[in-house]
Amino acid sequence: MTAPTPAPSVAERERDRRDRRVLLAVVVWVPLAIVLVSTVIQVIWIPRMPAQVAVHWNAAGEPDRWTSPERAVLAYAVISLSLILALAIASFAGARALRPHAGRPTRLLSRVRPTASFAPATIAMVSLIMVGLGALQLDGSVPPQWAAPVVIGVGLLVGALVWWITWRALPAPDRTAADAPSATPALDLAPGERAVWTATASAPWPVIALIGFALVAVTVPFVLSPSSWWLWTLVFVLVLVLASTAWIRVTVDRRGLTVRSLVGIRLTRVPLEAVVTAADVEVLPAEFGGWGFRFDVHGRRGIIIRSGQGIEVERADAPPLVVTVADARTGAALLNALARAGR
Repeated sequence: MTAPTPAPSVAERERDRRDRRVLLAVVVWVPLAIVLVSTVIQVIWIPRMPAQVAVHWNAAGEPDRWTSPERAVLAYAVISLSLILALAIASFAGARALRPHAGRPTRLLSRVRPTASFAPATIAMVSLIMVGLGALQLDGSVPPQWAAPVVIGVGLLVGALVWWITWRALPAPDRTAADAPSATPALDLAPGERAVWTATASAPWPVIALIGFALVAVTVPFVLSPSSWWLWTLVFVLVLVLASTAWIRVTVDRRGLTVRSLVGIRLTRVPLEAVVTAADVEVLPAEFGGWGFRFDVHGRRGIIIRSGQGIEVERADAPPLVVTVADARTGAALLNALARAGR
C-alpha cells in the first residue's frame, strides 16, 4: 500500500501560488506583450506596404505567394494567439499532471520548466521573422534573394537565445540520491552463464499517423516544384530518419544496453562498465517535454517513444538515460546482473 502524500505546508502553498503567477507571466503575459508590440509595428507599417506583400518564398529565395498587408497582420495575430493559448494549456496541464512524488521536483516551476521555456521563445521567433520580412518590403523595396533566408535564420537564433535565457532563469530542481529510483533486483546468473534480453517499443498511433502524413506532405511540393528537388529530398530524408525512430529495439547483453532504430541504426549504447545501476520506471512523455530524443528538468537524457514502462540507467560517465520499452523490469534486472558480474 502506497503511503499517502503529506499535505503541503503553508510556505509550500504560498510558493506554489507565486510559481503560478510567474508561470502565467512567462507563458502568457510576456508572449502577449511581444505580440502586441509586433502587431502595432506592422499596423503602423501598412501605409508603407505594397498592395500585395510576399508571405512565402521558394527554395531559390524568390517570393511565390502574396496577400494583402491587412491579412498578413491578421494571420500573424491569430497564429500567435493560438500558439500562446496552446503553450499555456500545455504548461498548466503539465503542472497539474506532474504532481510531485519521489523522483519529481516539488517546485511547480521546475516541473514545467521544459514546456514553459518554449512559450516566449516560440513567440519571439515568429514575431521577429514576421516583422523582419515586413521590413524588407517597406516603400516598395525589392529584397535580394538571400534576405528572406537570413531573416528566418536570425529569427531561429533569437528564438533559441530566448529559450536558453528562460531555461536558465526558471529554477532547476536539485536531484539527490533520494530522488533516484531504486535499482531493480538483479537476476541470479550462474558463474559464466550468458543471457540476452531484447524488447521493442513503438510510438502511439497518432504520432505514427502524423509522421506518415508528413512523409506524404513533403512529396507534394517535390512533384509540383521539381526545380527544388534538393530541398524537398533533404526534408524527406529528415522525416524518414524521424520515422525510423518511431520504432526501437532495446537489447541487454554482455556489451551493455543498446538501442537501435527500426532499420538497425544504433541510436545509443551504454557500455557495461559505465552502468552503475538500472531501474524499471514509469515514464511520462510530459516529464521530458514530448516524444523523441529528450531531456528532463533533472538533466536525464531520454529516448521517449511512448508512456509506460521504461529502463533508467545510472551511468558513471554521463547523465542518467531513460528508454521506454516493454518488459523493462526484466531488462533492468539482467543489466544489473551483468554489470555486477563484470566488476
